[in-house]
Amino acid sequence: MPRARYAGATGEVEVSGARAGLLALAGVLRGGGDLALAPVADPAPYDRALARLRVRLREAGRVRVSVDDTILLIEGGPGSIAVLAENVEGFAAEADDPRHHLHIDYFPGHFYLAEGSAPLVVGWDTSADT
Repeated sequence: MPRARYAGATGEVEVSGARAGLLALAGVLRGGGDLALAPVADPAPYDRALARLRVRLREAGRVRVSVDDTILLIEGGPGSIAVLAENVEGFAAEADDPRHHLHIDYFPGHFYLAEGSAPLVVGWDTSADT
C-alpha cells in the first residue's frame, strides 16, 4: 500500500509506493472511495504522515488535491480524475529507482488540475509497500 506525507509550509503532498501500491492508488482514483495508507514512522523532511486517501468523484470539474488533517482528499470530474490516474499508472509502469518521481503541479490553464490544488509528488518507494 502507498504512503503519503504532507508539508504544511509549502502545502506539498508526497505519495509514494512500489508498483502494486501505485496501481492501487490509480484504481481508487478511477473508482472513487477510500484507501488506507501505509503508516510512516518518521515523515521527515515532511511535517506529518497522512493515514487515508479519499477520492470524491464529482459530475464534472478539474482535480483538486487537498489535505484535511490526516486525510489526502482528491476530488474532481471523471475525465480529469482519469487523466491523473493514467499519469500515476504510467509512472508505476516505468519507475524503478528511488530517485524517480513525478511532479503534478497546478499552473494557469492546466488542463486537468484546479486552481488551488496542492502540489503533488508521486514517488517510487518499495519500502512503502509492506
